[in-house]
Amino acid sequence: MKKKLLGITLLTIISLNITSVNASESQENTSETTVSSTSSSETAPSSGEADQTAEEAIGEEGNDVADLSQLDTADGTVSMPRGRSDIYQSIQPYASLPSVSATNNNTPSKSFIDISSHNGNLTVANFQKMKEYGVTGVVVKLTEATSYTNPYAQSQINNAQAAGMKVSAYHYSWFTTDAQAAAEADYFAAAAKRFGLSTSTVMVNDIEEPNIAGKSDHTTNSRAFENRLKALGYGNVRHYIGLHWLNSGLINGNTIGNKNIWVAAYPYTLSTTNLYTQYGAWQWSSQFSFPGISGNFDINADYTSIFSNPTTTPPADSVQMYRLYNPNSGEHFYTQNVAEKNNLISKGWRDEGIGWNAPTSGNPVYRLYNPNAGDHHYTLHASEKDYLVKVGWRYEGVGWSSGGANMLHRLYNPNAKAGAHHYTLNSYEKDNLVKHGWRYEGLAWYAK
Repeated sequence: MKKKLLGITLLTIISLNITSVNASESQENTSETTVSSTSSSETAPSSGEADQTAEEAIGEEGNDVADLSQLDTADGTVSMPRGRSDIYQSIQPYASLPSVSATNNNTPSKSFIDISSHNGNLTVANFQKMKEYGVTGVVVKLTEATSYTNPYAQSQINNAQAAGMKVSAYHYSWFTTDAQAAAEADYFAAAAKRFGLSTSTVMVNDIEEPNIAGKSDHTTNSRAFENRLKALGYGNVRHYIGLHWLNSGLINGNTIGNKNIWVAAYPYTLSTTNLYTQYGAWQWSSQFSFPGISGNFDINADYTSIFSNPTTTPPADSVQMYRLYNPNSGEHFYTQNVAEKNNLISKGWRDEGIGWNAPTSGNPVYRLYNPNAGDHHYTLHASEKDYLVKVGWRYEGVGWSSGGANMLHRLYNPNAKAGAHHYTLNSYEKDNLVKHGWRYEGLAWYAK
């Protein structure tokens, strides 16, 4: 789409955008007050630096952003996400894009969805229905600029986790300077913490707003946003970017890291071919629907398993180990017992998906419990197990077996009373924890 969209001139679009501001802000003023009483800045758009930039951008009549909505590529014509702001909503004429049902098998991979306030209240049953079609992850919009918080975020997070979805979070970005990027990262991280998301959560910079396109060094600013999140303890950062921004040089994918990019491009002709596999994930439609669930969803293929839980069966002679997180104590818990996992989720633990695949036989990994601290500990070493029992820990038996080619790392937090030890296959997670003061203790055990 070039200078006009469905016969509506750019000047008309700008007028409609400005007219929609009051209605959008009014809706935020009423809905946001139910989210949190901790910060008055969340109840309405503020007059902060980031929002002044947004207002100035909307008011610039000469800012032609229509060219960002459609692209001809070697793989055919694709459409782009276009101005999906909750503060200043843009017109998104996707009438020509194909509607896609979850029952359609002639599609790319269906790994995860992303949702915002536009998707409203989704129930646990809704998310369980999505899992029937292979969708095992959801990325929830938390914030935008430094003035907006998704009023449905908490229920969307809780219900997705209760259904066993892997939950990540995204922030719709308006920053055009490193200082604004840091401020928006602060706002995003504060919301994530308030909603009970652990620091291992995948946190996404959604950099797509047409009205800031080309007005700054988006690569440098996005790196500043990422670095600020990492400084705040959120080390799993990714970037959502439209294909046009990458192809036109608005942002440098090599500097960001291609596998750290979740790219968006909606083909007009669908097939089972997964495109743009050089990136970490691909959003391939905004018109995806599930039987029995109202509305359309954004659907994505996950190439690095960062946004979704694995749906494939575990290797032969192995069992899946579930990883859970207690937002109140900070403890991670690991079990192969589905009933135990589901019971903990019902009591408020967060489901973080499959931690690793354990062999059905091998060296025993002992499980112990500290009744004073409320903490669990797991060890390969019988001598360590015996010592802990001697000083008051309860021995709970063999939790699983060790064996295989994949090493799990063991770390210790000298400042924590509960959740003092952590175990992970992910070297990046291990390095991030060490950076924030955890002590690396080497091998925990092996996985298949």
